[in-house]
Order: sequence, then structure tokens, then C-alpha cells
Amino acid sequence: MKPKLLLLAACFIVFYLFTDFTWQVGRYFTEHKIYVLFQSKRGMIIEATSLSAFLLDAIIGYWVFYRIFYRYGNRAFAILAYVLLVVPIMILNRYLIQELLVYQIWGFHNYSVDMLKPMRYFMDNIYFAIYYSAFGVVFFFIQFSGYHQKRQSELLLQNRNAELSFLRSQINPHFLFNSLNNVYTLVYQGSANALPSISKLSELLRYMLYEKAETVPLDKEVQYLLNYIDLQLMRYNFSPAKEVDIYVPTDNELVIAPLTLIPFVENAFKHGDLKDAAQPLKIGLFVDEGRLTFIVSNKKSNFNKDETGGIGLDNVKKRLSLIYGDNHQLDIQQTADLFTVILKITLHE
Repeated sequence: MKPKLLLLAACFIVFYLFTDFTWQVGRYFTEHKIYVLFQSKRGMIIEATSLSAFLLDAIIGYWVFYRIFYRYGNRAFAILAYVLLVVPIMILNRYLIQELLVYQIWGFHNYSVDMLKPMRYFMDNIYFAIYYSAFGVVFFFIQFSGYHQKRQSELLLQNRNAELSFLRSQINPHFLFNSLNNVYTLVYQGSANALPSISKLSELLRYMLYEKAETVPLDKEVQYLLNYIDLQLMRYNFSPAKEVDIYVPTDNELVIAPLTLIPFVENAFKHGDLKDAAQPLKIGLFVDEGRLTFIVSNKKSNFNKDETGGIGLDNVKKRLSLIYGDNHQLDIQQTADLFTVILKITLHE
């Protein structure tokens, strides 16, 4: 938070002129006359020096709270300093400008001789000092409130981004661990798919490691998904029962958070039984007017239990909630032998 003295001065001048105008209107309706300061040189000097003195009061009031309350967080000390030190200084400031400086230059006072007695002058100016310096204090707290709200928003955003980064960092190793296991199996078995699987894994890792943007084109995420499916299918020594139906309009400019869809497919391959043609693995994705629908359904396997507890799915739920909030729906359905995920997201260009 930086001091905004020029903005304070501009706002104060508007405030002062408005106050003076309303006072003139009130005087006209009560006494049927207006204040005629501007009709003489003396009046113009008094008005200009009054504005200068009161503006300085507002700046001093602002500066006290800026230095003591904002810098050190001590509200009580700031108020005490304002009342016991600043108010007398502001009264002295007006006296020096209008009763000494003006008198030395132009030879007249603003107050009458009787009102120049220290106690009477002090008592008469307490109201003006507090009234006009209060503008600076209020200006400070308005600025401080805006700064505090902005700071809170920035902290919330930083915390949100940190949590997203943490969740993504957990998803990636989980995927990498499973993929490396699959490639290892192919190499160990001497499969002809070993080298193509390494190539596919290389493409996936490049996307995973270097795609740091908050969102990516939907087409790019879908291609990543297709590469992942190809990589998974290579590890089987039989023809997996599957139905893959993915359609995305080629002219779309939609974006999606990277690595959003993979965990659901990963879960299906890891825990699914792909040998039953009557209940094949189903992966469907389509987009209609910016609304993405993603469906993954697989028959449960009794042999592929994950002892680590399914890190990927838990994290992707949190990640979806953080990124899309009410703009997404995640429905996970389970029966005795079937596991189905239905994800709907409203995407934007």
C-alpha cells in the first residue's frame, strides 16, 4: 500500500468546495445573503489560505494513520497521537499560515483581535481541525480497506494456486508410476509393443512436464487422452473389450484445465475387467455448445485392487471443485460389478 497524497488532495479540494457551496446555500436561505469573500482581494487570500491550511490538516491526519496504524498496526497509539499531538499541530499550522504569514505579507488577520487570544483561538479551531483532518483519516481507512480486500483476494488466489499445484503434482506421479509399470511389463515380456509404448509414454511425459498453463486447448487435451488410451491398450496380450467414442468439433476454441480427464481413464484401465465383451470398457466424450460430457464405464475386476488408495481420483475431485466450482457436475455410480463416471463441465473459449 502506497501513500496517495495527490489523490487525497484532489478529493479534498472537491470536498472543500462542495462544503463551502452547501454552506453558502444554507446561509442564503437563512439570512438571504451570500458570503462575499471572493469579491475582494482580502477575501480571496483568506479563502485560499483556509483551503491550504485545511488541506494540510487532512494530509497530516492521513499521514499519522498511514505511518502508525498501517506500518505498525497500532490503532490505539494512532488515535492517541492524533488527538493529543496532531490536532494541536493542525491548529498551530492554521495560526502560522493565516495569522502570522498572511499578516507579514498583506498586513491583516483572519480572526479579530479578541479571537486571537490563545485559548479562544484554540477552542474555536478544534472543530475545524477535527472536521477537515477527519477527511484524511476517512480517506486512509477507505484506501486501507480496499488494500486489505485486495490483499485477501491475492492470498486466497495464491493458496488456491498452491493447492492446485500440489494436487497436480500428486496426480502426475501416480500416472507416471502406473505407466512405467505397464512399459516395464511390455519390455520384460519382449512384446512388439514395447518400443511404441515408450514413444507414446515420451509424448505423454512431454505434455505432462512442460504444459504449465492453467488451461490448454480442448483438442490438445483430447489428443493426450487418445495417446494415453493407445499406451494402455498396448500392454494387453489379448484384444480388450472396449468402446471408445470421442467427438469434438474441429472448429472449437474451447479450453480445459490440463490433466483433467486422464485420472478417470487411468482408474478404468487399472481396476477394470476388459475381457468381458458383454460389459466392455466404455469411454465417451462429446461437446455440445460449450458443454463437455465425459463418460467412463468399466466392469469391476476382482484382481486389480489398488493398495495405495486411489490417489488420482481423490485429487481430481478436489481439483475440479477448485477450478470449475458450480460449472461442473461429477457423478460416480457403482453397482456390484460396474463402475461409471459421468463428468460434465461448462467450458469457455
